[in-house]
Amino acid sequence: MSRPPKPFRPLHAAGLAAAVAAALASSGCALLGSAPPPEPAPAAPATSAPDPSIYRRADADRLKLLEAEVDRLSADLRAAEETLVAVESGLRGTQSRAEIVSRLAEARIEVDRASKRAPWRSEAAAEARQKLDEADRLLADGHVGSAIFFVSRASRVAATLQHEADLAESAPRTRSIRGSRVNLRAEPDADSKVLAVLPAQLPVFPESEAGEWVLVRTVSGKVGWVHASLLGAP
Repeated sequence: MSRPPKPFRPLHAAGLAAAVAAALASSGCALLGSAPPPEPAPAAPATSAPDPSIYRRADADRLKLLEAEVDRLSADLRAAEETLVAVESGLRGTQSRAEIVSRLAEARIEVDRASKRAPWRSEAAAEARQKLDEADRLLADGHVGSAIFFVSRASRVAATLQHEADLAESAPRTRSIRGSRVNLRAEPDADSKVLAVLPAQLPVFPESEAGEWVLVRTVSGKVGWVHASLLGAP
């Protein structure tokens, strides 16, 4: 004997929502299984800050050059004072014309040697040669004291260039700038701030690398990034 069908009982709204949520949860588990959640994208590597010791070495190099420049300017001042005293007192000096001509020739040799050792300082070498030309003119006009002053100034410029070349050659690792005007940048990026424009053949000291960029220190104490393609071989 068959049983009569059970009467239909409508679900309340809360009960219907619970049933739908349970069905979705069970089907979601079946579809997703045990797949792990997606991993986050790796962060871009940050450029590490330069070692502070690099700046200490740069400051030491800058101080050496400044001390040499102060010594040169002090000597120029003393020589100028001596020349003024000689001119005002009517003295022509104790050196003969032949001695001054010989000293002038020696100074030209000193400037030529210094310019070859420090070709990146071509402007300073040109200035020293101008002083020697002026000394030659003054000597021809009979101004012996003034001629000696300009010869001494040119010799001191040559000594400064020699000192800078000594600093470059004494470094354990030295490279040089290949381009005629190369930007020294604040970051290893072609769009970063330009700190200085470096002349051709300027010696630089590599400190670290970041991809195709090299962190360098110059003989005058500047620190920044240069593209590796613009540096000569060690």
